[in-house]
Amino acid sequence: MKTTIISTTSTLPALNGRTLRFAGAAAVLAALSFAYGCGGGSSSATRQIVTVPTSFATVDGPAGSPTTLNGISNNDTIVGFTTNNGVNNNFLDTVGKFSSFSVGDPAAGMGNAVNSHGEVVGVANNSAFLLSGLTKTVLSVPGSTSSVALGINDAGVIVGQYTAASGGATPGFVDVNGVFTTINPIPAAMVTNVQGVNNNGLAIGFYSSDGVHQHGFTYNINSKQVTLLADPSTARITTGGLVLTQFLGLNDDNEAVGYYQTNNGSQFGFLFNLNSKTYTFLDAPLAAPVSGVQITQITGVSNTGEICGFYVDATGVQHGFTGSSSSSNK
Repeated sequence: MKTTIISTTSTLPALNGRTLRFAGAAAVLAALSFAYGCGGGSSSATRQIVTVPTSFATVDGPAGSPTTLNGISNNDTIVGFTTNNGVNNNFLDTVGKFSSFSVGDPAAGMGNAVNSHGEVVGVANNSAFLLSGLTKTVLSVPGSTSSVALGINDAGVIVGQYTAASGGATPGFVDVNGVFTTINPIPAAMVTNVQGVNNNGLAIGFYSSDGVHQHGFTYNINSKQVTLLADPSTARITTGGLVLTQFLGLNDDNEAVGYYQTNNGSQFGFLFNLNSKTYTFLDAPLAAPVSGVQITQITGVSNTGEICGFYVDATGVQHGFTGSSSSSNK
């Protein structure tokens, strides 16, 4: 297998501005949009770019809760898991129909992404895997001691992260037909996660140069171009600080999703339009603070605009959720 190393120096764009169902939930969402320009120019007018979901559903897996939804395909199949008694129960949710699957590592194995062909990637026994039908293939990332697959597109391009045998660094990777490319968005990156890849060959993820603070980036598989993404700015960040920004998925329309974390550990979801550099901030409707900490992560977005993720409710229980808008093409 051929391995290519990419380490590109880029310039961070300047920040120029600082099952329950709910319909019409915009009134209870922290849904705001801000546009960020690149370079030294002025910011564009504040406007909503992505379609904000208006209908939400709480989704708990066959084994109940806590449930984590990790990703969604372009035909709206969701992959996730429920953890009970130290065992991860992995499942696919196809329009409300659940099917369980095993990855051979009950304690830590999990499916992280699924494509429109039903192919699942994830991690089991400290190794990235591809599950296609009943066939599980371990991905042998060259020069690694461990690995995790985090995303897959409909052409079978796989992205993720690995731990290097030499030096213990944890860069990202892109796997195109068995040819692995190591991804480091900046030379000083200590940790890189490549989280998702769309059908246009655009990958997305996050990196850290100090092991704590994290920032987003994209990597164009065709042009080999790395673009660093501006961190968000909100009233919550002004008062609570910003520790990290994680971009977790994207669709073919260059709409990305993820979350940011403040100093007290609270996590708040967002949508991000990569074309306009516009954030839309979004909390799951039933997310509530527990001892002052509130959690929403948006982990995936499909071409229909459906999102998935998870949140923690007022009792401290974690649930999966989906969101869609009335304009989505189902």
